[in-house]
Order: sequence, then structure tokens, then C-alpha cells
Amino acid sequence: MARQRIVRRVVPYLAVFVFSIVVNAGQTVGQSKPTPSVDFGKLANDYFAPLIADKSANAVAVVFTNRERVTFSKTYGPVDFDRSIWRAASVSKALTAIAVMRLVEEGTVDLDGDVNRYLKTFKIPATFQQPITLRQLLEHRSGLDDRFIGDGFRSGEQPPMRLLMQQVLPARVYAPSDVEFYSNYGYGLIGAVLEDVTGERFEDYMSANVLRPLKMNRSTFAQPLPQDLVSLVAPGKWWYQHAAPAGGVATTGADIAAFIIATLNEDAGVISNSSFKVMTTPKSTNAGLVHRLGYWTGRDHGQQLIGASGDSGSFHSVIAAVPEHDLGVAVLVSGNGSGLAWGFYTRFLDAQFGTTSPQTPRHARLLQPKPADRESSSRFTGLYRTVRYPHHELSKTFIILDLTRVTADADGALRFRGARWIQNGPLQFEKEDGSETVSFKEDSGGRIQFLGDTDEKIGWYQSGYANIPFYFIFTIFFGVASWRARGVLRWLSLLALLHSLGWLSAALIRGPENLILGLPLLLKGILSIGTAMPLLALAAIYVAWRNRTILAVATAAVLACYVPFVFYWNLRV
Repeated sequence: MARQRIVRRVVPYLAVFVFSIVVNAGQTVGQSKPTPSVDFGKLANDYFAPLIADKSANAVAVVFTNRERVTFSKTYGPVDFDRSIWRAASVSKALTAIAVMRLVEEGTVDLDGDVNRYLKTFKIPATFQQPITLRQLLEHRSGLDDRFIGDGFRSGEQPPMRLLMQQVLPARVYAPSDVEFYSNYGYGLIGAVLEDVTGERFEDYMSANVLRPLKMNRSTFAQPLPQDLVSLVAPGKWWYQHAAPAGGVATTGADIAAFIIATLNEDAGVISNSSFKVMTTPKSTNAGLVHRLGYWTGRDHGQQLIGASGDSGSFHSVIAAVPEHDLGVAVLVSGNGSGLAWGFYTRFLDAQFGTTSPQTPRHARLLQPKPADRESSSRFTGLYRTVRYPHHELSKTFIILDLTRVTADADGALRFRGARWIQNGPLQFEKEDGSETVSFKEDSGGRIQFLGDTDEKIGWYQSGYANIPFYFIFTIFFGVASWRARGVLRWLSLLALLHSLGWLSAALIRGPENLILGLPLLLKGILSIGTAMPLLALAAIYVAWRNRTILAVATAAVLACYVPFVFYWNLRV
């Protein structure tokens, strides 16, 4: 009887307990994991107040939202959240991509159709057999070169994109889809397509069909700014960008907040849910942050993010939406470097989701190479350089040391990017802890050409490790020859010395980042010597043939070697 009384008392409690588990389980299905409560005001103050105090930042606007409204906003410095105008730079690309998807939904364009079908003002040369598509342009996979020098301007008229691109269309340097080559002028080409298919100027179409529907009512792609906005510009180094679809938008803190809310709502005011998914779904579930169509997307701090970011002059911006947590953040900064905006982005993710930790390995034990890997690993070793640079401008020198060295261990494993990589396919390698994979790519002759989507294999003689010593050897020799040589050889050596010292000095005095506004007259004059360098070398060879002295022969040989150096690094006009 006592046992029965105990059972009668316990069973109801068990029933309630089980019922509560079932109900709570049902309530949590489809819900995101709860996140810690973060004091956004304190987070922003602790980060930005010292930057404003020590003048690392001129001004800041920071905002947090959910899908419906702004939950926190604040400005630092002499700016107003609703009225001050900021350069949002490459955030423009996400807006341009939305415009393209709108036209796709209308049936006006096809993401995978040859863009020459839509261009009326000019056509893209058939450098490669494969045509360029809008999808490739949006994903930076068109292979189209980029421009930096002269892309910016402070005053004057912005031509229509179709006419601008007709005048300055960069060369095609890679076959479409071979690599991810981040190209602002690829987006400029998208602007030309939009103008040719809509019959409107790019900035007018964007205003009526993207910005206003997204409630970005004070934002504009107009360059120069309308007069009523000029006085509202946030303090900082400001210039316009000819490739407006890539970086031309000017906006306010309030409008950026509206854009985050729109992103959390999948841009429903302009495009459909399915189009948004096409734009923002990562190709790999294990990918980090990667470029998709306009937006970047991927996982960071264990969260799936959708965002956009940009840099122009002293203006830096980062926006990020965390759809699973109904949370968005944006920061607009005018100051010394993009690290200010990205630093706050990281600080926010650390506070909200915990500090960054290594990805959980998929394997209980570290991967081990196979005996056959020892034989094949050597074909992958060498130097690789980013493909992201203007291939036909002096600005190519900016990436002279942006290199990845791939080496092989005795057991056949590769070492690069601070890790060991084990071969798990003919051209594929997996990080030793199983957390990441990367694929190499071959050229038509079976030689390794690319590491992943962003780095190209180069010879030792093409690297900065070789070319920086080459530069000093040339310069020292021209200095000595200018002192010791006589007659024509002295003048030839002086011109070469003027070129080798002059282009670097003039570029540094101007400020490499300021070359976006064009080449100053002095630098143009010095680079014109580079254009004439083959003639100087021929003249030196003629003198050496006539005189046949050691100094004459050496001068001719060094000048002849200097010619490919000048042309490889585009040290000419």
C-alpha cells in the first residue's frame, strides 16, 4: 500500500515534468539560440570615444537594428545621425546587385547571358572564348582588369556609365570564372548594362528603383553631390569614384539603418525572397566570409552573416546582418584606416557571440599524408601572388610583397598560411585539422596556375623578393655610371637614374592612395622616361658596340635588363 501511495504521488509529477519538456522542445524548434544581453551604448563608447579623443577618428555613426526598427544609434564627432552624409564606398555593390536582380525578375536581363547582348553603346572584346555574364561580374569572376589611377575625382562632371566604360574599359586578363578578381570596373560595366537596357542614367535608375523603395530617402549615387547635400558631408578626405556602381553611393546613418533592416527582411521592398537567396547563399557551408552577388556572406564567430563594407579616402563602412538572431549592425567611420570599422565589427561579435575560437575539427585525429603525396607535392610549391591588383598600372607595385609561399614537408604535406595541408584529391588539399579545404588549378598545359580562387603562381623573378633587390642594383649602378661615364653614356645613365629614383619619390610625395585622383604632372614626366627606356637601351648598345669599354658594355647590359623591369611594373605612361 505504501508503494502504491508513492507511485500515485510520483506519477503526476513525472507527467508534468515530461509534458513541460515536450512543450519547451516544441517551442524551441526553429528558434535561434539565445544570445547574451549586450549594452550596445557601452560597447560603442568604450571603443569609439578614445578614437575620437586621440583623433584617430574624425567622426563615427553606429547603429543596431532588428527587422522592424533601430534599437540603438549614436554619433561621435561633429555629425548628425539623420542628416550627415557619408561615403559608403563598396556598400554600393550590394545596392547595384539588388538593381540587377530586379531587372532579372522583370525578364529584362539574364544573369547567365552574355552581357554583349545588352550593351548597345560598345561591345566587350572577345579576348577569351567564353563570354562575360552578369553573374560573373557580380561575383568578381569576370576576369576583367581593374583601374585605380584616375578613378577618383573631386570636381567636374560624372559621365554616364555607358560612355565612361566605352572610354576606359579595362582589358580582360583572366578567362571568366577562373579566379575571383575583385574589380570595381567590373561593376562599372554593370552600370553600363543598366543604362543601355533601361535608357536611364545609372544614378537616376538607382534612386527611383532601389534607394527609395528601401527607404534610403537621403542617399544618392549622384556625383558630384547635389548642392543641398554638400554642406552636410561628414569631415574627412572625400572624393568621388568614376566606377559609381562599385563605390559611388553617399548616405546617412539613418539610411544605412534602413538598409540593414531591408537586408534582414531580404530586400523585400525591391526583390523577391528567392532572388535574395541567390545573392546571399554561400556556395560552401564551411566557407568563411566570401563575396557573393553584391553582398559578402558566410560564417564568423559561429554565425551566418550577410553584409557589405567599403573604403574610400578616410571613409570606412561595415554593415552586417545576423538573420538567425534578428540583429543588424552598421558602423560608418571617418578616420585613419579601415581597421577602425572592422575593429568594432569584431568587438561586437566577440561581445555578442563569444570570442573567436578555432573551428571544430571534423576529425578526431590530425590528417596524415599518404606515401604517394611525397612525389606529387613538389608541383604545388612556390610563390603565389594575389590576383587583385590593376595589371596595367603603376599601382601594380602596391602588391609587390603580397605573396604566399607554399613549401613541402618531407612527408609530402604542404605548408602555407600558417598551417599544414594534406592532399585529399588530385588538386585538393585539406587543412591538417580538417577545418578547411583549398583547391589548386592547372593551366591548359597541366602546370599549376592558381591557389584557390585568389592567388596566382609566379616565378621567383616576378616576386618582390627578387625585384626589390633588382631595383636597388639598377639604381646604384645608374648612380655610379652617371659619375664615372662620359658623353652620351653619362646622359643615358642620368636619365635612367632620374627615372628609377623619380617615380618612387614622386609617388611617395603624392601619397600612393592619392594616385586615385590621377598622376601628377611631375610623375607623368618621369614615367615618360620609362616609356622611352627601350630607346635609351638601344642607344647604350650602339655606344657600347662603338667603344667596347667595360663601362660602356656594362651600362648597355644593365639598361637592357632595366627595360623588362620597367614594363613589368608599368613604370611608364
